[in-house]
Amino acid sequence: MKKYTKTMLMILLLGSIIINMVYYRNIKDAEEKINHVNTIIASNVESNMRQSIMYIQELIDTGSPQALQNLERTVGTLTLAFNHWVDLNQTRRNPNERMQRSLSSIEGLRNIINHHLSNQYTINENQLLEADIQMLENVNEQLKRLLLVYHNIEDRLLELKNPIASDGGLIQISDNLEEITRLYRHSKLPNKHPKYITYEEAIVEVEKKIPFLKDFSIKEEKPQVIIRDGIHYYEVNYFEDKEEAYYVWADATDGNIRNFELRKNIYNGKMLSQNEAIAIARNFTNKFYRGDMKEEMFYMEDKDGGDAIYSFRFTPIKEDVGIVSDASIINVSTSSGEVLKYTNDFTDTRIMPQEEVFSPEELQERHKEEFGMLEYQDLAVVRSFYTRYQPRLTYRFKTMHNQQETMIFIDVTTGMPVYQLYYVHYPIFN
Repeated sequence: MKKYTKTMLMILLLGSIIINMVYYRNIKDAEEKINHVNTIIASNVESNMRQSIMYIQELIDTGSPQALQNLERTVGTLTLAFNHWVDLNQTRRNPNERMQRSLSSIEGLRNIINHHLSNQYTINENQLLEADIQMLENVNEQLKRLLLVYHNIEDRLLELKNPIASDGGLIQISDNLEEITRLYRHSKLPNKHPKYITYEEAIVEVEKKIPFLKDFSIKEEKPQVIIRDGIHYYEVNYFEDKEEAYYVWADATDGNIRNFELRKNIYNGKMLSQNEAIAIARNFTNKFYRGDMKEEMFYMEDKDGGDAIYSFRFTPIKEDVGIVSDASIINVSTSSGEVLKYTNDFTDTRIMPQEEVFSPEELQERHKEEFGMLEYQDLAVVRSFYTRYQPRLTYRFKTMHNQQETMIFIDVTTGMPVYQLYYVHYPIFN
């Protein structure tokens, strides 16, 4: 019996060794295949970085549509290859966070090139402007640095999971690329930061305009400037004891309030009349602007039986021109009479002299295929990414898009659409 048991154990042991050897060989084969694929993808990453650098320079030198198309295609391929490269060198349980950060910056670059630069190029009649060229030069400099870093890390990506291991400057380059794309897309001074006031100075300005905020506390200071759609702002959270009461965006250049939100729950059960809501909204907007305004409103019912809202839009009027860029939106609660939300992107926008090259009739015909029937409304000043957040005089047209009333703003000089706005507000007649 003992002899039989020993024989069986030997057979099992031998079988286990054979199976493990097969598994080991399969694993080694799989590792060799993965390493081979990794080498190919890494080579594609390097190749597309070099091509991106080349096509950026070609686009700067020639400004040709073909160079832009080549760059768009190459940056798209670079993003795809980089994504595969990252996936091959991480697992869900053990992600490679530094490589993910780098991938995020490459994806942001693709978005800027393939969408925002492309749109600017089209709207400027296939021409690069100074801001476009400056952005491309900045990107090229960072891609050349990234190429050097690539050679430093290509064979040791797994080491980068260790936060102590040197990344050769990978994160710094990623941060630089993100900053370049953010300033190009969102800054009101393309590719640059305007001059900022301090966080403390911004708080002083906010509380001058809304004095009751002094009665609340700021538990955490947030001195980091956030940039979005031409607005540079600080976030401010006001608390009443432990409950957040108000959330404010303070303009980091002049302290003006760009966003104001009521965060605490207030309900007194009283239904506000339309005239009472109008008076509240007017009084609130007069804290920030006094002058001729176009007044519009929209009543929003809560389908779940909650608080209904009166939404008001106040557009400054100067020289019979609507300054749409400086419009304020104010939402007033019907049950409490409190201002729930106030937004305003720009203030004190001036009407700059601008030649009206096209007539409204010419533009209605020119853009009929794109927008359908355009009903001319009036002249308006807008600021958007397509105007580099600088004021431009436009014709305002009304049309229907996806069964929604939409305002289309077309530059009077270039004849190109520069802003589009879904519209739900209607005039106040009192």
